[in-house]
Amino acid sequence: MSQQTPNPISLSGTQFLYGEPEVLNIDVHGALRYRADSSPYVKAEDVHLVPLLVGEFAQAMMHYPIIFAGEEKTPVAVMGLSEGQNFFVKNGQFEEGAYVPTYLRRHPFTLASTGNGKFVVCIDRAAAGFVTEGEGEALFENGEASEFTKHATAFLTEFESEAARTRAFVDALSATGMFDVTNTAFLVKGRQELAPEYFAVAEERLGALGDSQLARLVRSGAMAAIDAHRLSLQRWNVLLARRIQIGDKNVVRERRAA
Repeated sequence: MSQQTPNPISLSGTQFLYGEPEVLNIDVHGALRYRADSSPYVKAEDVHLVPLLVGEFAQAMMHYPIIFAGEEKTPVAVMGLSEGQNFFVKNGQFEEGAYVPTYLRRHPFTLASTGNGKFVVCIDRAAAGFVTEGEGEALFENGEASEFTKHATAFLTEFESEAARTRAFVDALSATGMFDVTNTAFLVKGRQELAPEYFAVAEERLGALGDSQLARLVRSGAMAAIDAHRLSLQRWNVLLARRIQIGDKNVVRERRAA
């Protein structure tokens, strides 16, 4: 199937999962403190796709299928078989040992573009951990960002740097025609269900590359990420097993190339 096939999966950029993003401002948020929540990933319980950075592929592949979603071919970890379903998060916590993507770990902080190539620090004001009194990490101290906020900002800067590397990785694969559209079909109690189409690196296209193209992928580190992505697709079986465990005893997986 052609790369131009419509893909229904979409993400809302850097604000995905952020309920009320606000630019961090000492005049507005000077009294705020952030108290670590006992269920920090509660928003992820109803999310089956979580964005990934290319540097996370080697860790994420051990737990989730890694696919490329939407027109921008955003790398995502698949944590459930349908919307509203996450097999790895319960009561706001990832199960022990499961990899937690950086996208989730940076919450409630994020960066937003000002439109001139610069970014501003934002917070998700809807996050349950924000309080104005009692215990918690102060966002500001002595009229400036606290050490807690500075540490969070440094983490966001690293995230954006890695996000740029991820975009370059995806662009390089797109430029060489590496992506193809596929999907996964399931038989659930005698009825066929189709997971949304997604992009994956096509093995036959990878094998058709010339030596110089392959060498560039290897030298840039892209080949290691491609291998992690392709190996991760074996994790569809893990998702099916988990679905069976939660009650769908008649699920049988059929994989087909679209």
